[in-house]
Amino acid sequence: MSRYLPLLVDWTEEDRAAKGLRRGPASREMPVHRTALELAGEVPFLLLLAPPGGGRSAMLAHIARFAGGAAPDPRPVPRNEDGTAAPEAWEGSAVTPVLWREGMELEALPADALLLVDDAERLASALLDAIAARPGLRALIVGDAETCGAWPLPRGFRRHRLLPLLAAQRPEGFRDPLLGLPGYFALAQRLGSASPSAPVLRDRLLVVATPADAPLLDAGFMQPLLMARALENEHPLSLALKFALDPPGMAAVLRHCVAAAPEIAPALAAALACTGDAGVLLAAEIEPGPVPGLAEALLAIVEGGRLGAPQRAVAGRELARRGDPRDFAALVAVPGGEVAMGSVLTPNSSPPHRVAVGGFRIGRYPVTNTLYGRFIAATGRGWVSPARDDPALLNAPATDLTWRDAMACCAWLTETWRGEGRIGPQAVVRLPTEAEWERAARGDQAHGAAPVHPWAAAWDADRCNGEAAGLNAPCAVGMFPRGVSPFGAADMAGQVWEWCATLWGPAMDRPDLAYPYDATDGREAAEAPPDWRRVLRGGCFSSGAEKANAHYRGSLEPDGFWRGNGFRVVVQ
Repeated sequence: MSRYLPLLVDWTEEDRAAKGLRRGPASREMPVHRTALELAGEVPFLLLLAPPGGGRSAMLAHIARFAGGAAPDPRPVPRNEDGTAAPEAWEGSAVTPVLWREGMELEALPADALLLVDDAERLASALLDAIAARPGLRALIVGDAETCGAWPLPRGFRRHRLLPLLAAQRPEGFRDPLLGLPGYFALAQRLGSASPSAPVLRDRLLVVATPADAPLLDAGFMQPLLMARALENEHPLSLALKFALDPPGMAAVLRHCVAAAPEIAPALAAALACTGDAGVLLAAEIEPGPVPGLAEALLAIVEGGRLGAPQRAVAGRELARRGDPRDFAALVAVPGGEVAMGSVLTPNSSPPHRVAVGGFRIGRYPVTNTLYGRFIAATGRGWVSPARDDPALLNAPATDLTWRDAMACCAWLTETWRGEGRIGPQAVVRLPTEAEWERAARGDQAHGAAPVHPWAAAWDADRCNGEAAGLNAPCAVGMFPRGVSPFGAADMAGQVWEWCATLWGPAMDRPDLAYPYDATDGREAAEAPPDWRRVLRGGCFSSGAEKANAHYRGSLEPDGFWRGNGFRVVVQ
């Protein structure tokens, strides 16, 4: 029997280090991923998304073993395709693993319980609220992205994805994308399939299976594959109708149908695009070519805030591939007035006070990869970002940018936009001061004892790309329409930390230039010692409610960068 291959998640050592805004520059090397075991030890309430065949049950058994006190496995685990490897270990406090059963009473669980829930898509999302309300309980819940990806998450829960097996974890000849899923990979190994693909694996299983293999045929992840074989002669319109009646159940089936017969993809995609938002997403996935009306339907999902955040993120990526028509250089007007800066909630944001700010215009969106890419193409400035050449991220915020990168881009935009007539001949493009940023984010909202959000209401995980959204990456801008600021600026909480012009000081834990804000005390100086940090605002995709708001203050050295910081411009 082959040994268990620990599964990786979309949470890296860099993400872990940068959650508190690291001191100094980030690494530009390939990300080093954490394992599901390690993340479960780090996060008390975790929802992991995995497709059928994603190795969920074996993973939970692995976590139960080591979280329950088994000796760590000393063998190194591959962490990326560069060959970085390290042993894994349970790093959390001691727990008692408990596998969820229907009808289980949460109150009866041990005080140190780690509740393990498989096939969460069969349960109600209300279970998450009950778990979060149980003092001392930890939980790892695993479910399908088609259903659980749209669940709203209670405070304290994080949502992440299980990654496919690395190529380094699979022998040569096992490169079919399906075999990146541990269930199918293990099955292919057992059957001895050479260079297996989905149809080959399916047919071989049906031919060579013995009575002892009956559990394989009954395995949940095999059912879509077998159903696809039964439907292989169905007309695309008939397949689309079956999907419309059961989108979660039929999505995997239709993926297998297209894998076995790629020629049906155009007709099937055209039919799916008429079945609603879920059909639009599947149509975009299976057919990379043109589909009438698909781009418009994807834009409606993104701008309308429809479906769950993970599904909207998919729509945003597919829209980017097809040419997002929005104006990423659009500006919104912020009238002059007094802004109630600061908060009593964090020492670095205290004391609350009021500051007069003149009128200005600010970017409706953070600067995107499309817009920043124009700057790079025109100037030849270096930019080592995994997103720079990804057509699926052209409408996402540009990241991996230093404060000096942002300043240089503003100078280039000033001349470029003047020449294009977008701004007047005397107008200047620059970074916002900290006071301007907060004015644009919170508008006329007053001081109080609760956090202040751009949407002028209580915390809501579906109003911003923060930790609870579970994307763990920048997404298409404007994807959270219910989270815009009072003046119409999108993504001012979560998404990416945004550079301001304002100085902070050399120490990470406390600002030398503290509040009250005073624009005349040197904090808006363009020149400063190289180790003096600049202010970052708004939080990012891994920020919780305490940072993804209109008043929390972060900072980073001017030559620091990582995939969670970008910028937006001001024009005056």
